Parts: sequence; C-alpha cells; structure tokens
Amino acid sequence: MRFPHLPVKSGINFTQHRKIYHFSVNNDSMNRFIYVFIFPALYIFFSCNPSSKSSSTFMAFDDIEYVDNFPQSFPLQNSIEQNVDAIGVKSFCIYDSSLLMSTVNPENLWVFASLPECHIYGNALKRGHGPTELIENPSVHNNTKIIKENGQLLAYIYEFKKGNLLKLNITESLRTNKTDISTLNDSLPKSLFNFVVINDSVFFCKEVNNNHTQQIRYIYKPNDNRVSLPVFEKLNNAVIKNGEDINILSTMTKYNPTNNIIIEMPIGLNYINMYSLDNSYTKTICIGKGLYSIEGVQATHRWDRIYTFADLRLFEKFWGVLYMNETEKDFQTNRKHFPTILLFDWSGNPLAELKLTQLATSFDIDINTGELYTFDFNTELFFKYSIQCVLSGITK
Repeated sequence: MRFPHLPVKSGINFTQHRKIYHFSVNNDSMNRFIYVFIFPALYIFFSCNPSSKSSSTFMAFDDIEYVDNFPQSFPLQNSIEQNVDAIGVKSFCIYDSSLLMSTVNPENLWVFASLPECHIYGNALKRGHGPTELIENPSVHNNTKIIKENGQLLAYIYEFKKGNLLKLNITESLRTNKTDISTLNDSLPKSLFNFVVINDSVFFCKEVNNNHTQQIRYIYKPNDNRVSLPVFEKLNNAVIKNGEDINILSTMTKYNPTNNIIIEMPIGLNYINMYSLDNSYTKTICIGKGLYSIEGVQATHRWDRIYTFADLRLFEKFWGVLYMNETEKDFQTNRKHFPTILLFDWSGNPLAELKLTQLATSFDIDINTGELYTFDFNTELFFKYSIQCVLSGITK
C-alpha cells in the first residue's frame, strides 16, 4: 500500500436525509433483499447490482453485504491524551501491552514504549547503507509481520526498494543494544504495493502493471515464482484509465493465519473484501447504499473524492477499520468529521461502531487492558479510550 497519507474524500453523512426502500434482486449472485438508501446530491455513481456491469467497474465479489446500521453504537467521550516521548511517529501497533512505533528519526526508526505508562524502553533500526541498516523507514504494521516465536519477539520486514525480506529479532536487539537482523530472502519482487507473509515460503504480493492501470495480486513462492489464484481474478480485473491515480485501487491488506482469511481495505472505495486463498470463502462488505464504482470515482474531481478508510486491524475474535468519510480537500485543509471505528466478526457480520471524539489516522487495541489507542499523523497526538464494556459485549 503505497500512499503514506492519502487525502480523504467526501463528507457524506450516512445517518441523515435518507429514505429506506426494499427490493429484491434476482440474479445468480444476489438473490436476497437489499437495503437501498437515497441520499441528496451524491457525487459518485453507484450500482446495486455490480455483477450486471463489467468486472473492471468494481473491485468486489458477487456475495455483497450492505451495512448501514450496527447492532451496537458507542460514542467514546472520555479520551485521554497520551504523553509519548517520540518525535516523528508515522505508524504504531500494540503487541503484548507494548507500543511499537515507526518514526522518521534516522537513528531510531523503531521506538518501543510500555503500556499504559507510555515509557520509552528501547529502539531499533537505523537508516543507512550499512549491513544492518535500512534505506527506508519500514512501518511497524503495514507490509510487516510481528510475531512471538520461542519467547522471542520478531519482525519480518519487507524492503520496498530492494525486494528483501528481513528478520529483526526485537527481543535480542533490545537486550544487547545491537541490531539483530538478517536477510531471509533477497530476490523478492521490488516496489510492491502490498506484501504479506503467509508462511516461511509463501508470500502474498500486489504490484502495479506496466501501464499503471491495474494492481495485480499473486502468490510468490521462491521456487515456483508467481502463482495466480482463481480468487484473485475479480479483484485483479479492476482497472483505471491511463494517467489516473493508481491509489484508487490501493488497499491495506492483512492475513489471519488461524482461519486463512485475507482482508483488503481500499482507501477510496466504500467496501472491504474478505476471502480465503483457496477460494472457498469470498465476501464484500459495503458501507452504505451501494458500491462506489471505479468509473464514478474517476469522474469526480480529485479534490472531491472520498477518503473512506484509513486503517485496518485484526484481532483474535474480530477485526476493525477506521472509517474516515472525508473529502480530499477537507482532509488536507480542515477535517469535518471525527472518524468511526467499525468492528466486524470473522464471518463479516457487523458488531459495533465506536464513534471517536478526537481526530485519528490509525488505531489499535490493547486486548489485555481493554484500552483503545488512536494516533493522528497530522497532529502527532495519541489518545486512549477505555472500551472494556465494548469488548465484553462483542467477544462473548
């Protein structure tokens, strides 16, 4: 996902000025009731029957669930600003009640803090051209896998410009105050938009085609090279015009090895895709009236396009996205809305919405303490919310 901080896109309020109609769609892919919502002056072209159009118009599967209301809604009023002594934070994640942050500081690309105190207890990685240095700043949660193996906290890091897969032993790096890093693979495809470690020898990759009109998914195996899977076909068929913004097709992609589910969250489309690599499960979850069409997005002035989702996080019993719903203009100049976190179970059913009272561009949850943390890239502020009651209600 190569869009460090993409603009946002339009402030349609999905809770106001709507009329609800029911109608039945009879075709091979959708034979059920769908809720359709009529909004004033929508800027984008929708279709309630995407399978009736070219697959290049939508980056979606046939099984589509339209979500307008959540079973539970929680306005989070009691935000507490966190004093995190780290400069230039770009992204963060939480692992075992530790706050892991990637920064722009070339001497400390990754910084670690304890929770809930936010006490800095170490750092790792430097930028440079030395044997243990990186030429760019890796994210701690995007295109990176952090896992504990044999009591050691490890990070598998994809190097965008070199096409390397690195293994950072965080535990040993902090213990010895020396970077413990090794190269596991030095021949991966370079400049990937998405990279996900499926296992030690299987990797999910997404790259731009030669004329920059499509983003192509495939499985990379060191011996078999690139393998295309049937489940990728519909998504790979999505296409934009020559010279258009390739990020219309960009997604944040994450993998849950427990149930073999991949989730792709676009940043400028109003739906999320869930699927298994063996094609046994596919589902598209649409937030609102109907799918944003790629044609409609391209027909909209860049300043008025909608930044729909900004972040995706996976947890044992559920997953969530950060719903922005801002125009690119508003996001760049004067944001109009506080974001909402939308939570779903692993079948794609809506669980709850968490309405924030502070600006944010990313989030994570400390499951051990029941606390939600948010970070805003523009203001560089962290906030904490207590959501124990929310978690107890959705994880029964």
